[in-house]
Amino acid sequence: MNRIILPPGSNKKRRRPVGPGVSIGHPKSKGGTFGAVVRQRNTGEILILSNNHVLANGSSVLDVRAKPGDPIFQPSAGSGGIYTMMIGRLYSWVPFEDAGCNLVDAALAKPLSHALISCEIRGIGRIRGTAAGIPGMRIKKVGHATGLTHGEITGINYSVSVPFAGKEYHFCDQLAARLRCREGDSGSLVVDEQNRAVGLLFAAQDGLAVINRIEHVVRLLNIEFV
Repeated sequence: MNRIILPPGSNKKRRRPVGPGVSIGHPKSKGGTFGAVVRQRNTGEILILSNNHVLANGSSVLDVRAKPGDPIFQPSAGSGGIYTMMIGRLYSWVPFEDAGCNLVDAALAKPLSHALISCEIRGIGRIRGTAAGIPGMRIKKVGHATGLTHGEITGINYSVSVPFAGKEYHFCDQLAARLRCREGDSGSLVVDEQNRAVGLLFAAQDGLAVINRIEHVVRLLNIEFV
């Protein structure tokens, strides 16, 4: 049975320092959830992980809707964020493929200061490595819309078409789960019962949460958890 521990909406407020699980976003996007604090392997930069459609406004190869250095608000503009609430700047993202298969909806932001962010996910704690998602695995996430919820992976190699900015993008090799979520939870890091990262929540379809495999996220962004 799915259950909410943190009160829904409690993660939409302005927080300093700010940790994963709260509202965040590009000023032109509806916003979503701060997923995790990560380190880029080749540069050592400490960065914020969330979705492309949260931090980079749904930028694709053919339709670039953001640029590096754009402000990132906490809370997001959709939750009342303004320029005085900027906590970082857009750093990089994996652009959506306009044709073919997408593996991730993922992007990174660079905090204005390390002192502004915390590594601990509110209600969960620190991340302890990664794990491959498998059917039957018990999972949890903290999203700014629904708080802390628990669920179970129901499928792997899942495919879905997701609309962004008037277009549809096809995603393949995803995880599907029974996990309570709604708009605003996009970008939440999904972890197992040992707090190992399993994936990045980005969509819902037919009552199921759709999650990028963490293997693809860390490989394509060249990151590790801190």
